[in-house]
Amino acid sequence: MNLLANFNCRNCLNDPTNCDEELGNEVKQCSDTGEPTHKFLSAVTAACDAAFKVSRPGKRATKERSVSWWTSELTILTKKALVLRRRYQRTRNDENLRHERRLLYKEGNRLYRAKLREEKLKSWKEFCCRTENSNPWNAVHRYAAGKLHIKTTLSTKGSKKH
Repeated sequence: MNLLANFNCRNCLNDPTNCDEELGNEVKQCSDTGEPTHKFLSAVTAACDAAFKVSRPGKRATKERSVSWWTSELTILTKKALVLRRRYQRTRNDENLRHERRLLYKEGNRLYRAKLREEKLKSWKEFCCRTENSNPWNAVHRYAAGKLHIKTTLSTKGSKKH
């Protein structure tokens, strides 16, 4: 139906032979081949969208990390470091080029690891700074770091000797 609507064919809804002839005439009348091709492609795409179930990829397919602090910048840096590593490992004939690529790989890997450490530390600090109601480890961490002191009070009440 979408194909017939794209080519303005209204007289051939019930007869496939008549429909084929009318579509052929419509295509022959066009001077530019791009227009009927575009109309046909859009009709086929619409038919496929209606007929086929489209599945969405899961988290594993998109390579998202399960940790909350992982960012898209870390994903990009990981990929760059791996590309540089592969280039370095696959260079075997030219020692100068191999040394140059080794240095590039080391620098890319250093940048990736530095950003990784920074994101982990930032996430840990955010976790530790949550209020005591939502984070039971807040007071424990402050005490272990020496930032929380338990106040001791001395009292003379309560101890009587007869």
